[in-house]
Amino acid sequence: MSEFEVEIEPIELPHGPRDTMATLRRHGRYALLESALVAPGRAEWSYVAGPALATLYTDDSGTHLRRERLDAAHWHDAFDALHSIAGDRNALVHTSGEVPAGMGFVGGWIGALGYDLARELHWLPVRAEAEPPLPAMWWMAVDQVLAFHHPSGRWWRSRVHGPSAHWPWSDAGRPAVWDDTLRRACEAVPPSRPWHAAARVRRMERAAFEDGVTHIRERIAAGEVLQVNLTRREDARFEGDPWSLYEALMRAHPAPFSAYLEAEGFAIASASPERFLRLAGDAVQARPIKGTVARGRTPQEDEANRAWLAASEKDRAENLMIVDLMRNDLGRVARLGSVQVPELFALEPYASVWQMVSTVQARLRGDAGAADLLRACWPPGSMTGAPKLKAMQMIESLEPLRRGFYAGSIGYLDCRGGMDLSVVIRSAVVADARAMVQLGAGIVADSRPAAEWDETVAKGERLTAVLDQAAQPPQ
Repeated sequence: MSEFEVEIEPIELPHGPRDTMATLRRHGRYALLESALVAPGRAEWSYVAGPALATLYTDDSGTHLRRERLDAAHWHDAFDALHSIAGDRNALVHTSGEVPAGMGFVGGWIGALGYDLARELHWLPVRAEAEPPLPAMWWMAVDQVLAFHHPSGRWWRSRVHGPSAHWPWSDAGRPAVWDDTLRRACEAVPPSRPWHAAARVRRMERAAFEDGVTHIRERIAAGEVLQVNLTRREDARFEGDPWSLYEALMRAHPAPFSAYLEAEGFAIASASPERFLRLAGDAVQARPIKGTVARGRTPQEDEANRAWLAASEKDRAENLMIVDLMRNDLGRVARLGSVQVPELFALEPYASVWQMVSTVQARLRGDAGAADLLRACWPPGSMTGAPKLKAMQMIESLEPLRRGFYAGSIGYLDCRGGMDLSVVIRSAVVADARAMVQLGAGIVADSRPAAEWDETVAKGERLTAVLDQAAQPPQ
């Protein structure tokens, strides 16, 4: 059994989470999980974590734990690696200071899983191109978290001491690093650095996307699948600081599960509205999104659009299929009879769209942990379709490029065994001097090709507008 010491204390900082991240990222590798759009009871905390002690990443040669530029461990199976690093729900945690209610992350791992990690679990044909090549999974180990509670406007700091044989920390010099972080977090917020995105280039044209919708409808009619999530990518040449892109995205499209990660070779700016999985104790929650309509230009039009989505049989059927898929996935690791759907077809407003969201919950078996939950549910069902394996195989045959981090997850693995992950949508991945955005739609039997294309445009409106604004010459 692992044993940890966690110190938690209230602190005073002059800035909010985003500005604090802006001050700290100049001095080391930090990550931000931000409740940029506060959702009571669901998204009330933001976390600035770092500086990183180690990184865990998966490439074609396996999964590597690196510390001080040296490989400390290697796994052939990425989910075995996750099992090794994920916190133990039965760990002995000695806490100095009261843990505020809802503060789910005190230290552990913060990072991202790519959609294509599914290849470690399922056989998929190799057709789509991995372009550019990115890690299938990337995490950084953090023993210090600055946590901001939005409803109260208060900051808390947690620091973790753990067994070095199990966790890549417990350096003698860390207290000095922690104190340095607090000092630097009080510095003046630096001005935003410039960035520029060129005109967007479609990597799948409208005709090809609509042909894909038609093909999926034919396969549904033949009884092969019930639903397939079809996506398309757009690229823009990128220069400058990806953090400034994230700041612009938050001004245009704040979201409950926003995040910013940066590593050697890539950065992710995410404005995700969707929770994939949350594990707190043995309680599991998933909130799949399926069903979208654009916001109206007037209050009357907006309410009419909302009412249309609420009554849409197509969108309700699409949502229900993914709810059933999630119930099935969770059932593999849940206590018998614990899987429930307390909320079905709820409607949530965002900057550019109304979304239909359902909640699925369960109780995790006593012999299972975060890594087992991920193995049972990966990848997010809202981004595949149903049945999951057949839908993924069809996606591989229709999408010319691998999805990379898009349709994957960003979040944390807490050292006490908890986990909270978003779905990577409404996000830009910056790599290879490009900003890449991906947009999709769930295709069902009565989908209309033109309408599904329009849905992808509506979903990405605020994200692409941020890129397009940067593509305009200065006035």
